[in-house]
Amino acid sequence: MSSSDRFHALDAARAFALLTGIVLHATMSFFLPIPAADVSQSTALAVTFFVIHSWRMPLFFLIAGFFAHLAFHRRGARAFAKDRAKRIGVPLVAGWLLLAPATLAIVIWGLARTFPELAAAGAEGSSTLSEFPLTHLWFLYYLLMLYALALVARRAFVALADPSGALRSRLDAVVAAGVRSRLAPLVLAAPTAAILFFDAGWPVWFGIPTPDTGLAPKPTALVAFGTAFAFGWVLHRQTGLLERLGRHCAANLAAAVALTVACLAIAGPAPDLAAPTVLAGGPAVRLAYAAAYALSIWCWTFGLLGAAVRFASRESSVRRYLADASYWMYLVHLPLVFGMQVLLMKVPLPWAIKFPLIVSVALAVLLASYHWLVRPTFLGELLNGRRISRRRRGIDSIRASPAPAAPFAAMPAVAGGAPPVAELAGVTKRYGATVALDSVDLAVRPGELLAVLGPNGAGKSTAIGLWLGTLQPDAGTATVLGGSPLEVASRLGVGVMMQEVTLAPTLTAREHVALAVSCYRDPLPVDEVLERTGTAELAKRRYGKLSAGQKRQVQLAAAICGRPRLLFLDEPSVGLDVRAREAMWRTIRRLRDDGCSIVLTTHYLEEAEALADRVAVLARGRVIAAGSVDEMRALVARRQIRCASTLPAEDVRRWPGVVDVVREERLLHVTASDAEAVVRRLLAADGALAQLEVRQASLAEAFTELTKEAA
Repeated sequence: MSSSDRFHALDAARAFALLTGIVLHATMSFFLPIPAADVSQSTALAVTFFVIHSWRMPLFFLIAGFFAHLAFHRRGARAFAKDRAKRIGVPLVAGWLLLAPATLAIVIWGLARTFPELAAAGAEGSSTLSEFPLTHLWFLYYLLMLYALALVARRAFVALADPSGALRSRLDAVVAAGVRSRLAPLVLAAPTAAILFFDAGWPVWFGIPTPDTGLAPKPTALVAFGTAFAFGWVLHRQTGLLERLGRHCAANLAAAVALTVACLAIAGPAPDLAAPTVLAGGPAVRLAYAAAYALSIWCWTFGLLGAAVRFASRESSVRRYLADASYWMYLVHLPLVFGMQVLLMKVPLPWAIKFPLIVSVALAVLLASYHWLVRPTFLGELLNGRRISRRRRGIDSIRASPAPAAPFAAMPAVAGGAPPVAELAGVTKRYGATVALDSVDLAVRPGELLAVLGPNGAGKSTAIGLWLGTLQPDAGTATVLGGSPLEVASRLGVGVMMQEVTLAPTLTAREHVALAVSCYRDPLPVDEVLERTGTAELAKRRYGKLSAGQKRQVQLAAAICGRPRLLFLDEPSVGLDVRAREAMWRTIRRLRDDGCSIVLTTHYLEEAEALADRVAVLARGRVIAAGSVDEMRALVARRQIRCASTLPAEDVRRWPGVVDVVREERLLHVTASDAEAVVRRLLAADGALAQLEVRQASLAEAFTELTKEAA
């Protein structure tokens, strides 16, 4: 899974969790007296509520934890806390002040219509903190708690127990083993099953009790949703595990359905409101139900998340629009949905008409309000990170606008319209009579690894020098992180590892990293930097005594210690052995997956092929080609054909569509511009043809051909 598409899948899953919450609340009046008891009751809608309620919030909190870890490492602790206060805290306070009174008034109205005798008798309100009505906005309150707990716990864990990062590496291995062995749902379900079983006030049919009243944390909700949040936090450390969830989504969903059916068989298809905490059968049945329910939560969560990864990883303008809209829609939906339920409660129509009417009207009104009142206004900027101009209306405008940052995401998805993090616009640079760059346009997109290739003298180092501000263009402009490379504010987010670096030979590797760390406001801990870059074992050795490859590892550690948003790597793996190079590649991939944009120059084309999201080829001071690795290969319309044949190489070389032929004992190696026609002729000319293999041109072959044409 690429860094560019995993956010589409997670955004889709998060939007699904929020939008199904609207459906869940629309079912309530058809089997509960809240907000009002409808004249048409439905067991089918009770089951619908039961199923959605079991997985909706655990899935949401897992995704929130995933993006929280990404945001924390991208922004740093202070900026992360400030962003969450703005994007979560402000909607919680403002939403409660504006929405809670209307919601509570509608509930009181509905209860009065359902139970006139209670309305006539009157009822005393309560203002105690234990009964403070958070309404459906409780999820924002718990998110803030979990963010705070995560920051405090991580700081304490790193400082007291794991300064080197070794325990976190072991935890990663345990998490990976659990997901691969498919035992993770069992382990993750255990805390929730235990606290449900021992909670004497547990309303068994309703699963995890919704903590919508009271400011004191509810232990059951904190354990259940905190487990999901924590797993999402550690899951982000190994995003490749999402692909495994995608492969096993069908099995997880099948297990979830079976467990849910078992739970409904035990608890019944509808709640017993007269005795909500009672379950027939004694402690053994209660334990079995708690275990089955908790396990169903995680099977649903893994199954639905895997399905999103498998089927919603590609960018979709519709899904992106709904993902952006879902936060607003869920925040404001409850008064609208509850109001329609109370209005329709005594209308003599079956639930099969009223329920879809309520859902469809609510969704239409909410979408319209988002599109016209939120998306182009300050509300859109508050909730989604960016307002979209009214001049660009409609779902299709997403393709031409930067992706708004979802409130639980760390960064926008990499999209063609996203503003670049670094750009050369019409840049020309001369050294006397030599033109190093000639009207070059080149941009680095958010979250991508751009490999810049070219022969010696092509202009690669000049391009990086312009971005770093060590060189000035003769024409055109260079920008970095939205500003000039000469501005300190722009350079603070940049990390650099140049090919020619001279560091103090008498300082140890740790001292060099510590010195670099001291230059940043919110750097990574020294031990974490050493662990990430594989330099922990070199920490006490003097830099002058290190091999060339080991020096490169220390230089990388110094380059990444400031949590760069943009990293320049100039020939980073020169001098490394195979093992060290693979370790460096893992570090680079992790940086990219954490949202860092990377510019890589390299002469090792297999390195670019293994790491790059996009490739730009420079030759004679111009960008002669740019695109993905596959697109670069496709520019060279050639295929390599290998086969065991007795046909003379000289004869085959004269065929139409053949570029070159080389014989190696019994094997013919044919380079063809029309591989299909050549293969058909080979099969027709040699009935004993064997070991036929056709492959696409490699990036190295594409590079050679492109630079040859530009020479």
